[in-house]
Amino acid sequence: MFNQWISELPGALLGLLNPVLLIGMIAAIVAGTVRLKRERRDVRTAVKPWYIECLSFFGISLVIGLILSAVISGAGLVLDTFWIYAVSLVMILAAVTGQFRLLSAGFLFPVVLAAIISLDYFNVTLPDLVPLLPQVFTAAGIIMGLLLIAEGLMIQLNAVKQTSPRLIRTPRGMKAGAFFTKRIWLVPLLIPVPNGLISEAGWWPLIGAGDTFSLMIFPAILGYQLTVVHDLPKNILRSTGTQVIWLGVLSGVIAAGSLLAPYLIYAAFGLAFAGRLFILLKTRAVCRKSGYHFLNGEKGVMIIDVLPDTPAAKMGLARGEMVHKVNGIVVRNEREFYEAVQKSLAHCKLEVFNHAGEIRYTQAALYEGQHYQLGLILIEDRNRETA
Repeated sequence: MFNQWISELPGALLGLLNPVLLIGMIAAIVAGTVRLKRERRDVRTAVKPWYIECLSFFGISLVIGLILSAVISGAGLVLDTFWIYAVSLVMILAAVTGQFRLLSAGFLFPVVLAAIISLDYFNVTLPDLVPLLPQVFTAAGIIMGLLLIAEGLMIQLNAVKQTSPRLIRTPRGMKAGAFFTKRIWLVPLLIPVPNGLISEAGWWPLIGAGDTFSLMIFPAILGYQLTVVHDLPKNILRSTGTQVIWLGVLSGVIAAGSLLAPYLIYAAFGLAFAGRLFILLKTRAVCRKSGYHFLNGEKGVMIIDVLPDTPAAKMGLARGEMVHKVNGIVVRNEREFYEAVQKSLAHCKLEVFNHAGEIRYTQAALYEGQHYQLGLILIEDRNRETA
């Protein structure tokens, strides 16, 4: 059997010709370019390089894909090629429109199933390669659950990193800080498909159709995007990732249960779709209803981000902190901040409210002209300046 697997591997590489891979790469490049332009427009500098999204696309998700491939192939989860083609098409549509939030297995796989059921219900003649019996959906349901787990892990491990600062207008016309993340990840899966040189042997395949199988690489792409205005993004992204992981576990277990009760597979797909939609809407509602946290106020001027390898970074300043005094002078906006810094060109002493609302002090010596290059991104509140 080992020799059969080796002989099928070259053919599996043809799966890399799937247009999903190329379109995913292009979508990552476009996302990075758009983010870079927005940062320069909002905060007048490029905070992160344009290729961050590309590094994420080919990052740790490749390792997760390798692990999932071992689980899928080792367990003998044979997937009809129809599912690979159909899910790929939906992935391409989501990537092209830039709606990375739709690149979730919880949306992609149920959409394909709903299309199959709808076409059959309206007596549309379907090609022979389209599966109709619920028991042949089992492998697709389990793989859907595994990809949801992968999505949750990537939200926790990658989406939480290097979120982009942005400035938005509140309903009252004030400028507020926000943090934006938009990521797309490549999760390549090595999947057994019907017909090939590999013969069924003992427990393998666990779920499949036919007696012989081949291998195909499916370059699945997953994505996520969110704008956070009420808190630092770390907490809510990690919470969201955990919820998606548990949704994947639950829907995968129910899909596996369809081996005993075939129609449970519909419950698995329905749960994945409804659960992922609920998590999406709940997260957005929390972000919107909790109010705008990153605003200038009487206590000082809000730090939205700190550029790496700058005096501000060396002073230990962090996003979400509020500068109350500069060299003993109370500041309430960006203009007042830099005016206070220039009054002592050789030294900068800051009184800062940290995330817990406690005051701390930090200071640094400045070189000539360095007061213009502290590396802080602050909220420029024109309304307050002209009031």
